[in-house]
Amino acid sequence: MPNRREDDAVPVPSTGPVTAAKVAARAGLSRATVTHVLNGRAAEMQIRPETQQRVLEAARELGYRANALARSVRTGKSGMIGYIVDDEHYEPYWHTLVGAMAEAEKEGFTLKVLSATSETFAERIRQCMELRLEGLLLRVVLDKRPLYEEANRAGMPVVTVDEWVAQPYGIRVSADDAVGCCEALTQLLDLGHSRIAFISSGFESQPTEGILAREGLFLREMDNRGLPVPKGYVSRERMEVYGRGANVVHDASTCVAATASLLDHPAGRPTAIFCWRDEAALVAIQACQRRGLRVPDDISIVGFSDLSAAWLSSPPLTTCASPWGEMGQTAMRELVKGLKEGFDPSPREIQIPSGLIIRESTGMPHG
Repeated sequence: MPNRREDDAVPVPSTGPVTAAKVAARAGLSRATVTHVLNGRAAEMQIRPETQQRVLEAARELGYRANALARSVRTGKSGMIGYIVDDEHYEPYWHTLVGAMAEAEKEGFTLKVLSATSETFAERIRQCMELRLEGLLLRVVLDKRPLYEEANRAGMPVVTVDEWVAQPYGIRVSADDAVGCCEALTQLLDLGHSRIAFISSGFESQPTEGILAREGLFLREMDNRGLPVPKGYVSRERMEVYGRGANVVHDASTCVAATASLLDHPAGRPTAIFCWRDEAALVAIQACQRRGLRVPDDISIVGFSDLSAAWLSSPPLTTCASPWGEMGQTAMRELVKGLKEGFDPSPREIQIPSGLIIRESTGMPHG
């Protein structure tokens, strides 16, 4: 059969799904020409712009929808990027996800979210490979080496998000907490505070390498400003969450105890308490109020993260705002860039500055 010219028309099939053949008939062009245009190969096949326009108009008139599954089988590309998280109930992770999703949609990718635990992580890695994911965003506090090994074998780009510790593979996008910490202490000092305490993490697994832990940032900034931190002015909590769904139980007893140790400190009660996370700050506010202290008249409280509850608390919480959404956007942008330009698996870090949101839990000291 002789080759059909791009201007040769074929009859329009009358029933069934809208296929490339139907679009070809409507446009009065060959199926091959239409297929090249619909598959994004028009430039490669040197198809004229006016011909491309005829195809796209016909496809739009007929309501043509590309078969993504068939395309992935044909090209080996799924158009999907994975996002693995290990705590699907933690609010900040979803802010990061929303940022990543917005960027993925803008770039024409679909985001596939997978939740992992230490028991299911190996299965999630297998799923990522079977789904032919084109890239992977990762936010898990697990041993990620098996995933990196599989990704390296498959040539899959991986970007870790909100990871404190240096990683051996790909890009790491994290928050620069030093900026928010500096701004928070500046605000407290400008208000007149000098006796500033800190509630830190009591979790043994809390990493201290890579980005300085928030406790270290606090101590460094206080030292830079020549402000003493009395022994015991850094207290630790490890608020636990047990169960899921309707069975969730929050144990804030260590945070209440950490706050009490500061309020009863032999060197005198601090005029401000800076907390390593919002949850600790919100508990500290309640603990102070139960002792008859007014926030911020008697004591100021600062948090870190900017959870939704921060502006709903009484009083609304002054807090360092972690750039959750921007981290997600940046991670996705770097991943897509790697897909387009070639991914460099060598370790690299991108830091995004945190900031400060001033609300009503901080004020001038009156003691």
